[in-house]
Amino acid sequence: MVATPSPSQKPVFSLPKLVANLAYHAMNVEVYLTPKPGLVDKRNNGAHHDMNLALFLTSADAIAPYMERFVVAGRASAKQNVSQLLRQLRPIGQEAERVMFRATKGVNTHKGMIFNLGLICGAVGWLEAKHLKVDALHIKEVIRQSCEGLVYDELKARVELPAATAGERIYQQYGLCGARGEAASGMATVMNYALPTYQECLQTGCSEEESLLRTLLVIMTQNDDTNVVSRGGIEELRFLQNYAAQILENIAIRDHTLEAELIKFDDELIARNLSPGGAADLLSATWLIHEIVQLFANK
Repeated sequence: MVATPSPSQKPVFSLPKLVANLAYHAMNVEVYLTPKPGLVDKRNNGAHHDMNLALFLTSADAIAPYMERFVVAGRASAKQNVSQLLRQLRPIGQEAERVMFRATKGVNTHKGMIFNLGLICGAVGWLEAKHLKVDALHIKEVIRQSCEGLVYDELKARVELPAATAGERIYQQYGLCGARGEAASGMATVMNYALPTYQECLQTGCSEEESLLRTLLVIMTQNDDTNVVSRGGIEELRFLQNYAAQILENIAIRDHTLEAELIKFDDELIARNLSPGGAADLLSATWLIHEIVQLFANK
């Protein structure tokens, strides 16, 4: 006979595991979303010859355990000033990158995703341990304060030195700060543009898929995606931003022609060998923050 728990017994609740599962799901939500211009999805491999859907799933499985470690590290850092949080998260992220590269045989599938989702998971752990409200504003501030020195320390301070990475080269050429700048702003593109768009679409009755696709376009218009610049220069970035803006202007919410326009956009970016990988990373971050906020609002 199976014993039933008494009413006084509470179910075991593991915040790190729950948030980590949401982060893992965020990676899969992004890659399965179709059609995504220039990006790997169920339709094709986008502007990539070394990546496909199966490789992204393998990569996500490999790095999934590190999402829980980010939350735990955030909790453990709560006795320190928030400015020390990044220092605690970084070694975990670096280990996750090594595991990713082993799983993908050297292909960079999720490096930006590890950075963004790791920051969010760490911020949630820090806030929860401090008994502070876990909402978009507090997540933004924790990320901003923990990363505010990134642009200076890793880009501006090295401007007189030979560029050691693509990010440094693009900063020296165009002044674009990439993922570091986004983190130092507290993920302003996500918080100011993507998250409100996603929530508005859901509230007006759009499916999750359409809401995410429209949000992806909004991110493309606002984000100076260094992945695109690395492949095509600043002119191609402006082309992509303008194309995304035109679709948003011409296709109303819940318009069934959106998918056809996205397929045309996809074909165009593939022909130009452009992949807005930074926008994909920020889309996953948007979905994850939305889900976390909903979780704590209903806790």
